[in-house]
Amino acid sequence: MCAAISKTVIPMPIRPVDVQPIWHRLSVGGLPAVIQKKARSFSAGSPIVHEGDAIPAVICVESGWVGLSKSLDDGETQLVDLILPGEFIFALCADRFTSALQVEAITQSLVAAISEAQWKRLVGGTPELEDLQQALSGASRARMAERMLRLGRGSAEVRIAYALLELCIRLRAIRDTADDVFHIPLTQQQLGEFTGLSSVHVCRTLRRLERNGIVDVEDHMDVRLHSVSRLAEIANVDLEHLREQILPDTDAS
Repeated sequence: MCAAISKTVIPMPIRPVDVQPIWHRLSVGGLPAVIQKKARSFSAGSPIVHEGDAIPAVICVESGWVGLSKSLDDGETQLVDLILPGEFIFALCADRFTSALQVEAITQSLVAAISEAQWKRLVGGTPELEDLQQALSGASRARMAERMLRLGRGSAEVRIAYALLELCIRLRAIRDTADDVFHIPLTQQQLGEFTGLSSVHVCRTLRRLERNGIVDVEDHMDVRLHSVSRLAEIANVDLEHLREQILPDTDAS
């Protein structure tokens, strides 16, 4: 694992917002009750839905990290997105039956699968759920577009810098980080699959960011950001604009 370098902490200037409690704010429609009834636990590394298999219209992630991926015949894998607690998965193909992606538990996860018919009933009883679906889908498209830009046009440093910022912003939104210190439950190989890099390239890039005093990464991907402004400069992002793009507007519901 990349060696850690001790630096003075600079607080991260990103406002936290509540995402996960939105389910309870919409409890009149019965969503939390449905999630509790249908929730199923998956151990880390377990497939939830295989690519091409039948998939429910909506998968609600109550706890844990879930990965969405695509793989080539030779086993090369791209982690298309990471789904955090409180977020939904909408992975139906155009046929509205099969999954466009492999859905897999990155950590021990609790998820609830909701059929199209049941989701329509929930939306009928709580129209705000449709707004929530649109907000979460829009946030997902925005972050994947930002990542795709850097996968296609960015250097290894740009890709890693963006990934760290995105995950920190999203973890702060669900209050799963203390200031600029957070944990990423990914191996270097998985982080490479998320950023389109080899595990060796990931380690070298993290070490370079450490030597430059921008981040510390300790064992098992415990991350401390020392200079968010420098990381944002490398990733070529405006933090407040990025936050607005990749976090759902919970006030809308």
